[in-house]
Amino acid sequence: MARRVVITGLGVVSPLGVGADRHWAGLASGRSAVARLDRLTRLGFPVDVAAEISPPDFAACASRLPRKQMKLYNRATTLAMAAAALAAEDAGLAVPVPDPARAGVILATLFIPYPIQSILKLVPDVETVEGNRADLGKTLARCFTDVNPLDLSLRIIPNLTAGHLAIHFGLRGACRTVADGPTGGLHALAHAAAAIRDGALDVAFCGGAECPLEDLVFADLCCTELLAPPAELPDRTCRPFGAGRRGTAVGEGAAVLVLEAEEHAARRGAGVRAECGGFGAASGDATADGIRDSLGLAMRTALDGSGLASPDAVSLHGDGGAGSDLGEAAAFRALDRRAGARPAAYATKGAHGNLFSAAGPVEVVGAVMALEAGAVPPSRNCEEVDPACGLALDARGVRTVPRMRTVLVNAVGTYGEAASLAIARAG
Repeated sequence: MARRVVITGLGVVSPLGVGADRHWAGLASGRSAVARLDRLTRLGFPVDVAAEISPPDFAACASRLPRKQMKLYNRATTLAMAAAALAAEDAGLAVPVPDPARAGVILATLFIPYPIQSILKLVPDVETVEGNRADLGKTLARCFTDVNPLDLSLRIIPNLTAGHLAIHFGLRGACRTVADGPTGGLHALAHAAAAIRDGALDVAFCGGAECPLEDLVFADLCCTELLAPPAELPDRTCRPFGAGRRGTAVGEGAAVLVLEAEEHAARRGAGVRAECGGFGAASGDATADGIRDSLGLAMRTALDGSGLASPDAVSLHGDGGAGSDLGEAAAFRALDRRAGARPAAYATKGAHGNLFSAAGPVEVVGAVMALEAGAVPPSRNCEEVDPACGLALDARGVRTVPRMRTVLVNAVGTYGEAASLAIARAG
């Protein structure tokens, strides 16, 4: 018989703050962490607006970690390690964990942070005789002899972050990295929950981490049609489902949750924050109709896996994209018709930006906090909803939802892939 999976620990480092309580307070206040960043302006990026972890918050994260190991961490790893430490504390787990072979880590991350500043230091010495361009042979020779491996190879291994979590917390079970972009974080949580249900693990650290503000990654994103041009008021740049929306705003962050088999949590007297329900995933094309179909299937599968006709609330992906928002809105309206009820809908990327691999886990943390509060946070920048979306979103403040027991958390990928995870209130 499949085991029930509960959430016993929450750890989050978001542009709104460090820790679940501070993140929720930021959401509930309706403020936005999306701002103009001087560094991006100085570097001449066409978009210079994003949601960044503040320097004091980053320093607070670093202060929780082993100093000797910090030289091995890239920025995403630092954020993930801090989030995992917060989650372990919240769950009351000892470090290293007891029975390590029954504990694992499944983490989502996508972007590889190439240290361009370290490489650029070589440029004056590796130009061709004619100048103006680098000589590949000279560049490779200098890299092999003069570039510190800690600045390059040991910071760009794709599964670096999950590996460091496993080592630090003594997790000897499954160690996996999911590179699925915006849907990856929900896939990581769902894979961890499945491993626990099936008996392969008793405990899992799972979630996502992303730092897309690294120079080369952000330059790549600026070449796409994903990013909205900066608004006159930077904090109004990302407008999920809003009339006149023009794209998303990038954010960085990490969220790690501790999942456990219900009986395992009970044996050690752990507090339960929420329960993991059904999960659904589907793929399609990136058109509004394609996203409507793929996300609609994902939501129905998640609900069926939870034995539910309808959730009480839906945490919408809502990235501010013209087509993605239309597709998600259509899928939500179809869910209304199927259930015969109207769940409370809300969207939070206007507050913390699009965190890519970390988005789903950060929004799951928000969903758990919403279930505990019996209310959903305001939908920042959604004062004027596009009539074509047909959604009832409230940007004014926290909205009480009577007898709220379940939340669906949605994610939509760049190419039309979709995922949805059901979260239920503890007990």
